[in-house]
Amino acid sequence: MKSIKVTLHTLLILTSHVHAEVSWGTLHGQIRSYTMVEDNQDPLRDYEATAIGGKLLYQTPQWRNLQGTIALYTTHFINDNVSTQSIEPLASNKNSRYVVGLVDSTDYDASSVTKIGEAYLRYLYDKSSITLGRMKLDTPFVNPQDGRMLPTLEQGIWATSVFMSGWSAQAGYINAFWNRNTPEWKSVEDSLGYGYEMGMSALDTTVAGNYYNNTSSDGLFIGNLRYETKSGFRLDMWDYYLENIFNLGYAEANYSHSMNGVDLSYGLQYIDERQSGDGGNGEDNLNPTNALRAKSYMQEGEKSKTYGVKTALKYENSKLTFAYNRTTDEGRFLFPREWGKEPLFTFQKRERSDGSGNCHAWLSTLEHNFAGQGLNGLDIILGYGEYTKTDPKQWKYNKYGTPSYAQWDIDIFYRFGGMLQGLKAEYLLVRKVARGETYQLAGASEYNFIFRKNGMTLHNFVLNYDF
Repeated sequence: MKSIKVTLHTLLILTSHVHAEVSWGTLHGQIRSYTMVEDNQDPLRDYEATAIGGKLLYQTPQWRNLQGTIALYTTHFINDNVSTQSIEPLASNKNSRYVVGLVDSTDYDASSVTKIGEAYLRYLYDKSSITLGRMKLDTPFVNPQDGRMLPTLEQGIWATSVFMSGWSAQAGYINAFWNRNTPEWKSVEDSLGYGYEMGMSALDTTVAGNYYNNTSSDGLFIGNLRYETKSGFRLDMWDYYLENIFNLGYAEANYSHSMNGVDLSYGLQYIDERQSGDGGNGEDNLNPTNALRAKSYMQEGEKSKTYGVKTALKYENSKLTFAYNRTTDEGRFLFPREWGKEPLFTFQKRERSDGSGNCHAWLSTLEHNFAGQGLNGLDIILGYGEYTKTDPKQWKYNKYGTPSYAQWDIDIFYRFGGMLQGLKAEYLLVRKVARGETYQLAGASEYNFIFRKNGMTLHNFVLNYDF
């Protein structure tokens, strides 16, 4: 029997009268409580934990177009069964994939992480800005992905501008990351594989990826151009250039309009990715030994293409969406999951498409806001997805050896009002089952294609108090 503990009373005591707006600036932040239960199919081990933490952010007043910000982030286990001893012998002694991320995915025995996450100076002029330092970006591929306790944060320079009617642009250079649920900042090249699995090389069924601390890159360059009209059309074009490793181009077009009281929307997306430079390790990428070539993030000549389409209709407080994504057989779609969740139309919480090629994905979601039923603040999102992949042992198209699977999500949100204004609760239920080959024979004790990948139910209960 598993229990989910609620720390609402503690949150309210800790946050009483904290918010302040005075002549010397603004102080605000968030206190976050997260309980997660990772319920794996029998006879595999289960994991559970409750963590509490959040952030405290101070922003200076604006002075001659300049403004500074600094923010402290922290997370602490208050109850958990995660440790270096809590391994699963039926799956090559692997450990928790999800619960460990509430504190430190690089150390199963860690109980807390605290660090300065944001520290930047921003210059604002008219409809433009330039930010220098440590910041929190939100782009299609580089984003906070804060589905745990600590978000992903970036160090570098970032500029934004609205330069004519309907047109805007943003661009920047990143030289370091604080990967989500890890304890320290890393250079861009050393952040690859830090705190996350590296999967298998595309070259050989017996060679694991080995690019952590073995790649070379001068940083990540990002650029975006957006055009949108008042008639409901928007076009976004992005480019992510990871020097010496890859270049990824991303385009997304959306159009929405109303007809007979129904809001209709349509979307298209396209991703083109190609290996650049020497893939991250020039000394070994052309070596005839596959084990040495696996030290590169991308192999010589690797590339991929991904397409997506979606349509949605909204009537009053309900919205129904259908989406499809296809990655072709040219290669595996790759983007460091250390840096953010993916913008694919078929993305569902708690899983990624990174590492998959020659695959299909379908997703249907139903969203409803209960304001019409007198329940202000209550929202529910139901999702069902089917993800058809190649055989999990075909590493050329399946970096992490993930069988085809189906996933159900139930996501319930409630925003409190009155004296509890600022408090938001979320309960997320995720169920994943295998659809493809798992190589699990009758009586076998081999669960490597099940554990951490499917055959699981995840319970997530989150309380956020923003002040």
